[in-house]
Amino acid sequence: MSQLARPLFILLLIIGAILISTTTGQLPAQIASHFGAGGVPNGWMSRNDYLLFMLAFSVVLPITVVLGPIFLPRLKINAINIPNRDYWLAPLRREATFRYLATHALWLGSLLIVFIAGIHLVLIEANATQPPHLPFAPFVTLLALFMAALGIWIVTIMIHFRSKA
Repeated sequence: MSQLARPLFILLLIIGAILISTTTGQLPAQIASHFGAGGVPNGWMSRNDYLLFMLAFSVVLPITVVLGPIFLPRLKINAINIPNRDYWLAPLRREATFRYLATHALWLGSLLIVFIAGIHLVLIEANATQPPHLPFAPFVTLLALFMAALGIWIVTIMIHFRSKA
């Protein structure tokens, strides 16, 4: 699975950017971009500002999430907070631990790209109605799937670092 993480991340990064770039034109000139209680819009952006924001959010955030665990441990090893830290960062296991963290950062980055692209699609649906209204079921479903996947990601890391073999 670790062999799949990097190409999948790169592919999703490209697909996410293309999806957002090619579908933003479906949105009105002024986009309802933030919603309050009951799905009522309470924040607006121009289409161009929205496109720039979403592209930055869908590209820069996942790349930052991926690069952090790849480079930071090598710069400041004391900043790593994992169970059984001394065991996993012993010289014999250090590089394997760094690879594991980097691979899981790639999975998290991929998860973020899919979530952000999903939010974009929900916003397209929300802005397709007049007045704009956030569709509750798709939004909650997307959020629940993201939280479940994030939970699995966290549990997987905790189980891995809990054991000493």
